Amino acid sequence: MPKSRGTASAGHTAPVARTAGGRMKHALAKVASALAGGALLAASLAEPAGAQLQGMPRSDLPAQGSTDPEIDPFPFDPRLEIRSYVASRLPTEWWAKEPIYNLGLFSVEIHPPAAWRGNPTSAMMRLCPPARHEIWRHLQKIELRPFYHDAPWPAFTCRPGTVP
Repeated sequence: MPKSRGTASAGHTAPVARTAGGRMKHALAKVASALAGGALLAASLAEPAGAQLQGMPRSDLPAQGSTDPEIDPFPFDPRLEIRSYVASRLPTEWWAKEPIYNLGLFSVEIHPPAAWRGNPTSAMMRLCPPARHEIWRHLQKIELRPFYHDAPWPAFTCRPGTVP
């Protein structure tokens, strides 16, 4: 009895890759087995590294610095602290831009309203944090830059002890 393509006789199997569809299935099966093997290899390699990272102290990780989230769950964020302090001290209708870090100094641009009368640079002096404020434990100076009547005015640099 002659074997027909794709059929199996008792105990013997015919080769699968006789047609174009069979070759495609065979190739897909090889790709799938290679991918599964690669995934197993990646999972086996990643697991010890993850376990190793969990065993390391957090302060030993690169770019972690000395802040350990298990010890200090709320590390100091200078932009957030400056933003919240300035927002709490600004008079009505004044507004400030986001703090900018440039050349080792945080600066905040503050906009008095057009109807306000006075010297904007001297007004910045009143906005400096007091000497015992939490900001001064982490920063040495903050620059307050007034922007009044569509023009920049001279900035004032706040330092610890500038305001009693």
